[in-house]
Amino acid sequence: MLLSIPKILKSLTRIEKLALAGASAIFAFAIIFSAVSYINKYTKVVPQSGGTYIEGILGQPVFINPIIMSTDVDRDIINLIYDNLFDLSESIVPSENKLVWTVRLNDNILWHDGERLTSDDVIFTIAKIQDNESRSPLSVTWQGVAAERVSELELKLTTGAPYAFFEDNLKQLYVVPKHIFEDVPIVNWRLSNFNLQPIGSGPYKYLSFKKEKNGFISEYDLVKNKNYSGGIPFIDRVTFMFFTDSASATRAFNSARVHGISGIDIKNIDSIMRLHKIFDLRLPNYYAIFLNQSTNSLFKNKNVRLALNYAIPKEKIIQEVFGGFASAPTGPLPLAKIQTSDQGLVNRYDVEEANKILNESGVKLENGTRGEISLVTPELEFLVKTADIVKESWENIGFKTNVVVLSPAITSSEIIKTRNYEALIFGNVLSRNPDILSFWHSSERFYPGLNLSLWSNKSADKLMESIRQNFDEKERAKDLSSLQSLVIQDMPAIFLYSPSYLYLLSTKVLGVQELIISDPSHRFQNIENWHLKTKRVWAS
Repeated sequence: MLLSIPKILKSLTRIEKLALAGASAIFAFAIIFSAVSYINKYTKVVPQSGGTYIEGILGQPVFINPIIMSTDVDRDIINLIYDNLFDLSESIVPSENKLVWTVRLNDNILWHDGERLTSDDVIFTIAKIQDNESRSPLSVTWQGVAAERVSELELKLTTGAPYAFFEDNLKQLYVVPKHIFEDVPIVNWRLSNFNLQPIGSGPYKYLSFKKEKNGFISEYDLVKNKNYSGGIPFIDRVTFMFFTDSASATRAFNSARVHGISGIDIKNIDSIMRLHKIFDLRLPNYYAIFLNQSTNSLFKNKNVRLALNYAIPKEKIIQEVFGGFASAPTGPLPLAKIQTSDQGLVNRYDVEEANKILNESGVKLENGTRGEISLVTPELEFLVKTADIVKESWENIGFKTNVVVLSPAITSSEIIKTRNYEALIFGNVLSRNPDILSFWHSSERFYPGLNLSLWSNKSADKLMESIRQNFDEKERAKDLSSLQSLVIQDMPAIFLYSPSYLYLLSTKVLGVQELIISDPSHRFQNIENWHLKTKRVWAS
């Protein structure tokens, strides 16, 4: 029969041959389609281990040491190499009076060099943070906290007063290995090789770095910690490539040299040519105009403060300065899930109402002006643009506005330190918790306090103190609502916007989640779920 097939095909007319070829193609397609459908129906796509994730980042690593870290790059790498105490713990139990916290570590946690992580490492870390010679950025958070060893895996932390957000402090405490640093004098820590070749306990461990002849570190490589006590990542290696400017990082992304860019500059988004996704990550921060009533008597009039707020088109600023990648804050608690009846005042734009309020309160135009305001801003492009719009807005309602642009260093060291300003555009970076005492309590009015409006309100002070010590979430929510209302009603500052943190990734990077984070480095908190490769497995 098979031998006769060629004869049969020879006997077919051209039209019959075409028909047979078409039928065969349809049959083959049907088989393939059925096979693909069957596979899709009875299998599923899952992450597969392997690959190297490469991220473009601006800046340089300096101290990859949680105790003396100094740059955003340091924090990024620390989040991958080290573990925080909260994640290292099996249990965290506060005493009845909320003054003593008993922490029990997970068993069998190993440092990258194979040594066991114990309570001694935690106690050592806290002691070094508290040591004045370390000049640790965490020192304020841990002053007054006593750490006591209970056993190899257990310790007690005693605070001077109940603090409802103490667990957040534990999430910011990245533990360092005692056996590495105990014999190194704290004054020599900044000279240690372990600042660039660290030994941690996290999901990735140090592999290598490349340094140019001029000292610039061009690459920094991490490799997966296969002995990690938490979820072991899918991605085998993470490489950071360092750039001196956003344009260079953008070119690297377009040429597929990197998979992602952290904190991409908004002005470079339009030049991205490669398939990508942008993660609009919310941070608990805001920028505001802080009004110093002690240096400009105009600000002592609440109606003036309200009118100045109404005169500013905040949505226009968000669109023109940030391309829409920012949100208008509703007060000093930008991420708190609270609603107050007066929060609409913060973002109201009404020039007519502003002029009406000023006229009715006796602040009238004389010789073409209602008064003069000096507005200080750090020399950052987005803040200078904001200041220009504010100047135009305030002059539209009769206030001559002089914009003073200063370097960020001078703004911090001379202007803020001495409170030598009338109006100041500046940002407050909060944590995830709603503790804003250091920013608004009357005790923080002068340096080194952060109450930049020098605001004093006894009712607000009591609320902030209560919020810190109140472990009842419902009661605390009521206090937060009352506090937000007090700030809005008195308007010691004009809240402008909360910029987004933009994270650009190639579409090849999978498993990344949208997050609300307290620090850009926390974008890696779910990195164990990230993956570059996939495979199909039979569905269960």
